[in-house]
Amino acid sequence: MASLSVAMRRFGLNLVLLVIVLGLAGLVGWQLQQRAQQTQSTRLLPLTLADLNSIVVERQDEGGVSQLVLKRDGEQWSLVQPVLAEANPIKLRQLVTLLDEKVEASYPRANKDLTRYGLEPRQRMISFNGNELVLGDTNPVSNYRYILNGEQIQLVNETIYSLLTEAWVNFISLQLVPATFQLTAVQLPAGFAESPQLVSAWKTAQAIRLDALDPQAITPDLQKVILSSTTQQGVTERKELLILNLKDELVLGDVTKQVAYVLPISQAAQLFPAKTGLETAPK
Repeated sequence: MASLSVAMRRFGLNLVLLVIVLGLAGLVGWQLQQRAQQTQSTRLLPLTLADLNSIVVERQDEGGVSQLVLKRDGEQWSLVQPVLAEANPIKLRQLVTLLDEKVEASYPRANKDLTRYGLEPRQRMISFNGNELVLGDTNPVSNYRYILNGEQIQLVNETIYSLLTEAWVNFISLQLVPATFQLTAVQLPAGFAESPQLVSAWKTAQAIRLDALDPQAITPDLQKVILSSTTQQGVTERKELLILNLKDELVLGDVTKQVAYVLPISQAAQLFPAKTGLETAPK
């Protein structure tokens, strides 16, 4: 009888402990859920890079309103306005950091004079999947920036404002050959050597910067590099690059993208090999 009583007490104790454990587990789960909801509510938008399919940057300057439009197709991001080109992945990720920033304060926009916050007339705007965020002035005390998000004026410690003022060419990939272009052949002007490493060198070539292509720099006597891509179906696609400079730096122009790729002259030996080790490449 005594042993039965001891067993019952142990059973009761175990039952109480089980209830306590389940209760604590439920409490922890609830707290995690509340924390997740709170984290989401303190961000500008409940979006991440994986959720995005479009980004639009709008700038109002003395010359008028200009737009940069970035679109995603599968895993590939492209700049589609003002020109069509492969997007610069670094600039893209920098833009998206705005979505990770914490909202430090939020006020209803109703009855507010938006000009006091630099939100009207709007000078800088970015939209993610159609959700517009207007960037205004910075708060003189906290240095956080005022952002108009729907019906709310929010304060955010952001780092992308200067990025929104950059030239459109900076949003184009620095790679000479886009990842989507399956390079199979490189045709150099007469005077340069064929090299087994030529295709590989052009595939990996990367500019140090991009400039807007000056139309006056394009003349009929410019030499060209022809890049070819042949698909499995036998379809050949070609791209042309104009050789604008092969002296103090390597500059190649892409008329379709309206850009000039600027590379260090040290890459000329790999991209434009001379016919012999004693010859210098044509200039």
